[in-house]
Amino acid sequence: MDLDQIKILIDAMAASDLNEMEFSEDGWSLRLVRRAQLDDMARVLIKTAASTPAKQLPNRAKPEAAPNREAKIAAPLFGIVHLQPAPDAPVFISVGQAVTAGTPLCVIEAMKMFHEVRAERDGTVSAILVASGQEVEAGQELIRFA
Repeated sequence: MDLDQIKILIDAMAASDLNEMEFSEDGWSLRLVRRAQLDDMARVLIKTAASTPAKQLPNRAKPEAAPNREAKIAAPLFGIVHLQPAPDAPVFISVGQAVTAGTPLCVIEAMKMFHEVRAERDGTVSAILVASGQEVEAGQELIRFA
């Protein structure tokens, strides 16, 4: 198994929705595992909690939780983050800017491929936690919305 084959397998996994992939050849074995994003895990926990009926407290009203309007955008993969589409272009977003779902927020470069990170919902950018050109880990928080 050579480096080109490994890169092809990584690209194939990145382009799919697979969470795990294993490949064996000539006595070599390669296993790729995609870590779940923290936001994905939180959605599962919230969905599970919402589908579980709350226990009734005797003679007490249920406290109402304040809605959490803050959202966090995490890096979907390891790579170099770029906050602008080209070195001489303006940045995608700035703190205080209102964005809509689908707005490009940044680009992550991995294996000479560029992966665009987009807003999942409408909101206002409250913090940008990385600098352009910085190396980021999969799951690392990049941007916060108010």
